[in-house]
Amino acid sequence: MDSRRENSYDFVRFCAASAVLFSHHFDLAGRPEPPVPGYGEDFGELAVEVFFCLSGFLICRSLQKSTSWARFVAARFLRIFPNLAFVFVATSAVTFFWYGNYPHLWSHAEYVAENLLMFLRGVTYVIPGVFADTVRPAVNEPLWSLPYELWLYAVLALMFFLGGRWRSTGIVLGALLLGIAWSATPILGEFEIGHLESLELFRLGSFFLSGAVLAVFWSLYSAGNLLAPMLLAVLVAVALSPLVSVLARFMKLWIASALVMITLVMAVSLTAFALSDEAVRPRSGSGPGGRCGR
Repeated sequence: MDSRRENSYDFVRFCAASAVLFSHHFDLAGRPEPPVPGYGEDFGELAVEVFFCLSGFLICRSLQKSTSWARFVAARFLRIFPNLAFVFVATSAVTFFWYGNYPHLWSHAEYVAENLLMFLRGVTYVIPGVFADTVRPAVNEPLWSLPYELWLYAVLALMFFLGGRWRSTGIVLGALLLGIAWSATPILGEFEIGHLESLELFRLGSFFLSGAVLAVFWSLYSAGNLLAPMLLAVLVAVALSPLVSVLARFMKLWIASALVMITLVMAVSLTAFALSDEAVRPRSGSGPGGRCGR
């Protein structure tokens, strides 16, 4: 059976993409995006968080199976950049001829070239003369999340290739620390890290690494390890750590942060005790669908 039919990743992506379309059509019309009841964020924000959590899980599984960093980087590059280049060229060409935007030919070329370097310099959204009469003149605004995702790929890859036997502990620790940093943003204030905004990096990074934590523990669940119930409790706590920012809306921030700090100590201690390179290495055919990709 096709491995893609043995799991529900595409269905999760479909649901998240549908939520983005539902939410963003309000924004494109100049109206506020509807919030998710009881969650404190709109449907678009929740959907992006789902995408990043799923991405962290699949990229971590890919790293577990990768035989070298060169093969991993090559696979990511070939999967991402050819498609991006096609989208940029097609978008630029279609809008150029549709609007007869001949006076801004160079701007169309810059749009393609600059966005191919978005991971180093940020996203270029606007082409002069295109969508100038709309509420939101950005040509492809959803591109904003791609630089965050690529840099999180790089961070996770460094954890794998430099972390040695402590890489699993580092992933758990990173997920919790980013969750704490996100919840503390109202106190610390927002700042920029290169072309990335700290709030979005902490928010999306905490969900991305939470997905990676699930991948770290996956083989232990599949193998029926005696420590699985204990590790499951840790995993649930880590996976929920990004929601501290949401909890902080309903309780004092120091209480929400204290809960995460307790989880941090427990998670790191248990992970260091229970995990090793052999424990987290996926067995052949383990996990949903046997083979993962993104």
